[in-house]
Amino acid sequence: MYDAINSRYTYKNSNVLINKLNIKDEKKLTAYETKMVAFKLTTIQKLKFERTYDENHLRFIHQYLFFEIYDFAGKYRLENITKENFLFSDFHYIEENIKEIMKKIDLNLLKTYNFDSLVSKISEIMTDLNVLHPFREGNGRTTREFIRELLEDLGYEINWYLIDYDEILSASVMAVIDDKEQIKLLKKSIKPKA
Repeated sequence: MYDAINSRYTYKNSNVLINKLNIKDEKKLTAYETKMVAFKLTTIQKLKFERTYDENHLRFIHQYLFFEIYDFAGKYRLENITKENFLFSDFHYIEENIKEIMKKIDLNLLKTYNFDSLVSKISEIMTDLNVLHPFREGNGRTTREFIRELLEDLGYEINWYLIDYDEILSASVMAVIDDKEQIKLLKKSIKPKA
């Protein structure tokens, strides 16, 4: 859970995010969100949409995954947030910073990278998006889907289920300082498309 004093996104005197179902119990909301997003992650793969690998593409994924749950789906957060004493990017600079991150994605150039270089670049993009944390909730799931799509268009597939959730979470936190562990986990789960 994120720390945000007097968050505009939570019910008064609560850490529960305001949601379209008016669920005010955090465990029930988490359970519903987990099931709904898992379903949406299976259906997004069947959608036909232009993969532009820019900020609109990332916002589209977030909106698709969370639209039934939150009004802020697909919208950048409008407050600063922290998690376990880590302050994510100031919300005032999200639009500016995301454009810089997306400039790193050039499909034609990435297709020329060898496997190790590609995994390092993917790790860098993931870390940048994690530090930016553009949305109020759902950043990790949105980023992982964005990366899955990017890898697919580069001729690879990734199975996030091969990576223990706590391991990838820990590695993503450490990646701000040193992304060796994140790279190791990515290498374990990225394979050429069959």
